[in-house]
Amino acid sequence: MLVRVLPGARAGFTLVEAAVSTALLILLISSAVMAARGGMGAFRASQDTSEAETRVRRALDRVAFELLDAGASELLPNPTGDFGTSDLQFRKPTGLNGTTPTWGPTMRIAFERAPGEADDDVDNDGNGLVDDGVLVLTRDVGGAEHKTVLCHNVTELLEGEVANGDDDNGNGVRDEAGFNVHRVGEVLFLRLSVAEPVETGIVVRTLETSVRLRN
Repeated sequence: MLVRVLPGARAGFTLVEAAVSTALLILLISSAVMAARGGMGAFRASQDTSEAETRVRRALDRVAFELLDAGASELLPNPTGDFGTSDLQFRKPTGLNGTTPTWGPTMRIAFERAPGEADDDVDNDGNGLVDDGVLVLTRDVGGAEHKTVLCHNVTELLEGEVANGDDDNGNGVRDEAGFNVHRVGEVLFLRLSVAEPVETGIVVRTLETSVRLRN
């Protein structure tokens, strides 16, 4: 079968058509790459948030466990009022002397400045956070002290709070630190905020739990 090419008919692409096709192809590839990067960024942000929340939960669970048997009369300071405390000493009962409890050594759970960090609105330790701290458990305060860091990257103030004398985040406490213990009746409310520097900024996670005191 013979094919006749009509006068003026063209075969293939002109230079202009090839350039337009190439430009469209590059645009499609760029869009696909940007979408992939966006998806990866969202995945990383979600992963970072999940990891920060896991660290907060583990730390709060540990604090709640340590305070579970704390004597209601053995808290120093007694964290009532509008501010609570970020530095709590307490004792646990070890037995009974007749009907009177015998108390173990003093323990302490407190927000402390991270090593190399200072209260000066500067990121002194270069971790991407300003004036951050650590949550520390100290056993046998005043004796053979043993310290355990329960959580790093604790924020200076609880999420949503500003040092202005007001309850900015609406949780019933004023100007509270990134770790705060607040007593209402016979219940201790424990709050903790942790920050995580990521590619897109800083992820902050805040959780709260509570412990009912024993007499």
